[in-house]
Amino acid sequence: MTQYEPPADLVALVHRMVAESGNPEGFDARAWLANWMQAAIPALGGRTPQSFMDTEEGRALVTNILGRMQSGAYS
Repeated sequence: MTQYEPPADLVALVHRMVAESGNPEGFDARAWLANWMQAAIPALGGRTPQSFMDTEEGRALVTNILGRMQSGAYS
């Protein structure tokens, strides 16, 4: 099974979020995002973020959820 390669813009977003919120030293944004993108997410009705990446609206939804995670408004 091939490891999912998350989009570069989302990797950069996660890296920036971690840098703004804490200590990014040793944090692998690409690896974390690759795992998260394949996990069932309650805020997505139990679907994976990866399953939303084929439309502009889906990408916007995933990006929004990542942003809410940083603010603590994740549900």
